[in-house]
Amino acid sequence: MRRINVLAIAIVLAMAPGAVSAADMVDDAAAIQEAFETAVAALNAGNLDGFLDTVHEEALSFYACGPTSGKQGREACALDWRLFFNTTTNARFETRNEQYRIIGDTGIAYGEYSLSVDYNGQGRQTVHEGRYTMTYTRVGDEWMIAMQHNTPVGDAPQPARDLGR
Repeated sequence: MRRINVLAIAIVLAMAPGAVSAADMVDDAAAIQEAFETAVAALNAGNLDGFLDTVHEEALSFYACGPTSGKQGREACALDWRLFFNTTTNARFETRNEQYRIIGDTGIAYGEYSLSVDYNGQGRQTVHEGRYTMTYTRVGDEWMIAMQHNTPVGDAPQPARDLGR
């Protein structure tokens, strides 16, 4: 009898207005993956505007050493990335162990990264590794970055770089 009650409740919940089907969640996770991969491709191409097109107007950025880390808005994010692109060459952002999840109306892309970059044209690549989390919100039919967070791997914090110099 208990099994029948649980099944009946599950059927009622699945039929409730606004219920999200498993297929919808898979479609949304695929859309999060596509939005994330579009943002990464834009960064790797040096296309700041293409990246910013994926960022919500009120987004937050948290980096281990960004000059505007923790500030709100697309413009703060743009400042971080402009400083980065103006002081580096040959930057390449590679990801691995990518995961995509939907929790209610929130999408999450997370995994590990390697960022290979030449600072100030010194002619040698520096590789930073860490973990990333991109939190997305739905705006109409699009998923946009609401918060991005990158954390370096390692036991000790990495020294901050002043990219504004």
